[in-house]
Amino acid sequence: MIFLDPYAPHILKAKENHLEKLFPIVQHRVNALPVSELKTFLNESRIKRILTDLPNDLSYHHISMLFFITSLSNEEWQDYLIIKKKPKRNRDASERIIFNKYNDFILRINNIFKYKDGFSKKETKYSTYDLAETLNIQTCVYCNRIYTKTVVKPSKRTRPEFDHWYPKESYPLLALSFYNLIPSCHICNSSVKGSIVMNTSHYLHPYLSEKINFKFSYWIESLNAYKFQIKRIPNSKEDNTIKAFKLEEIYETHKDEIHDLVQLRKLYSVDYLLRLRGLLAVVDTKISNEEIYRLAFGVNIKEKDFSKRPLSRMKRDILNELGMI
Repeated sequence: MIFLDPYAPHILKAKENHLEKLFPIVQHRVNALPVSELKTFLNESRIKRILTDLPNDLSYHHISMLFFITSLSNEEWQDYLIIKKKPKRNRDASERIIFNKYNDFILRINNIFKYKDGFSKKETKYSTYDLAETLNIQTCVYCNRIYTKTVVKPSKRTRPEFDHWYPKESYPLLALSFYNLIPSCHICNSSVKGSIVMNTSHYLHPYLSEKINFKFSYWIESLNAYKFQIKRIPNSKEDNTIKAFKLEEIYETHKDEIHDLVQLRKLYSVDYLLRLRGLLAVVDTKISNEEIYRLAFGVNIKEKDFSKRPLSRMKRDILNELGMI
């Protein structure tokens, strides 16, 4: 996982733009509601906070809504989440009542915080393409394996997928929340994570920087054959997150990268970088250690730049283990 600094200038700019563009739209939809507890709950301050609050505060709005609206309850909501996974024919009469009640309510929420057929559509004036372009996160935040660059000209061509860290199926109120929209690849968003319900107590969140305790490592399985390992404490946040995204299994497909790094270590050791510096100094005497590293291994060495090149975290850890940096 790559951590994103929520206070970095480009992140703050993206958040401010997100609020500026979406707040009037959401407020207009709320104002069009008939007088109701939902309309009262979604006042101006609440809408702004839902759109911009940090991850630790986002789930609070969902719980608050269930307590504020007298016809709803958190207990029934949990029942609804279970019931909707059942085939329709297997639901009894009381389950059908709960399902219909909360399903109708979710439709109302989805029409206000409209992601599908709204924010995610290319034709929308401010869309996921605009957010992706402003964020400029170039690799998947979860796996750091796949480029997720955004192309909007001459027309909107490609962008990262946006994973709802709090799934919009379970937290419909947070479908447009800035810190709930994580730039990711299709594999991590749909094929792996899907609708796993996470919380900040048991999983790492990309926008909550904390002292993490995991690193990529390897061992020799047989002659010129290597296996990946991600070292971490069992049952920790790191462990839960790595398992949720199946990172060890996915990184097994990159064993050839370890082979290449080990070969470099055998052939050149640290002399490899010194020789490269000598060659490049002929044309650029001011070349930095970071640039040498990027040219030598195709990745970035500083954590704040991991998102710019695939496999940066993994290669940094393996190169450290090999004594190359």
